[in-house]
Amino acid sequence: MKHTLALFGSAFLLAGCSETEKPPEPRPVAWVEVGASETTSDDQVTFPARVRSEQRASLSFEVGGTLTSVRAEIGDRVGRGAVVATLDSATYRFNAASADAQVVETRARLARARQEAERQRALFAEGATSETRLETADAEVNSLEALLDAGQAQAGSARETLSDTRLRAPFSGRVARRIVEPGTQVSPGQPVLELDGFGTEVVFSVPGTLRDRLATGQSVEVLRPGRDVPALAATITEISSRGSGPGAFEIVARVMAGEGTIEPGEVAEVRLSRDAGNEEPRPQSATYAIPLTAIMPTGPDRGEVWVVDTQTDKVSARTIRFEAASENRVTVTSGLKSGDVVVSKGAAFLQTGERVSLIGAGARRFAS
Repeated sequence: MKHTLALFGSAFLLAGCSETEKPPEPRPVAWVEVGASETTSDDQVTFPARVRSEQRASLSFEVGGTLTSVRAEIGDRVGRGAVVATLDSATYRFNAASADAQVVETRARLARARQEAERQRALFAEGATSETRLETADAEVNSLEALLDAGQAQAGSARETLSDTRLRAPFSGRVARRIVEPGTQVSPGQPVLELDGFGTEVVFSVPGTLRDRLATGQSVEVLRPGRDVPALAATITEISSRGSGPGAFEIVARVMAGEGTIEPGEVAEVRLSRDAGNEEPRPQSATYAIPLTAIMPTGPDRGEVWVVDTQTDKVSARTIRFEAASENRVTVTSGLKSGDVVVSKGAAFLQTGERVSLIGAGARRFAS
């Protein structure tokens, strides 16, 4: 009986050990396959960019009231000073008329008071009136003059307030958004419309090593991927001193007038010289774009990613160098090749040699 129990216990322990030593389930991860590279000369480099209006304003009334009309639709072009919306002006019109009427009445009273003061002054010179009456007449003139000044200021303010019931475009542009509709009660400063100017600019990010060689006024080219159109000329207007991503700094360039049409929100790329002044030609190099979330930065222009061995489903860390980060993607210049499978999310939780299972929409290339 003892032998039987011992054998049963040993079997139970062995079963428990086999349960304990069962390999862990692969960790599910989001992934991307590095897409086709874009090969460019090292003398020129291309960065993804976003296009925005050079001017954008949220238009609002200085006064509150009921919105009676919006005179522009989304996409309409309006000129500087054009009336784009109006408020119910009845109350403001009444206030302005009342203030003007008060000024007229005060002006008439002042004219009579001045005549009386002149009469008292003549009588005083003849000894026919007292100095007290003369002083009283002069005081009345002074009082009415002050009242007229205050009334004129109030009337001017009322007329200005009445004018504020008409919302005007501060610059020529295109209506980008209608925020409220007629019949709505709006408060002072509440946005009613958004207006984009006709000028456009592109915003892109470059590494610090390249930023230090850029200058305002420098020319760049704006490309529109997928469109058979010439590149547009642009001029750098702003170079940020603060990072916009891992090792990246934001640059703003204004698209030159007359160079063609590019609309806010369009997909664009900016091409510029990496080393203006280098006489020796540089070799050709391949660049790749991967999601920003895939990178674990280790320096201003380098980091690590997890690359999946599709034969074993195991991950290994790969050191990379990158040149630009823009919004959600990074341009990688070394450490990857086309076809590599990279973990795009959850990289911070992995370990070397860990097995993973790829989840997502399938073999999606993240092309540059």
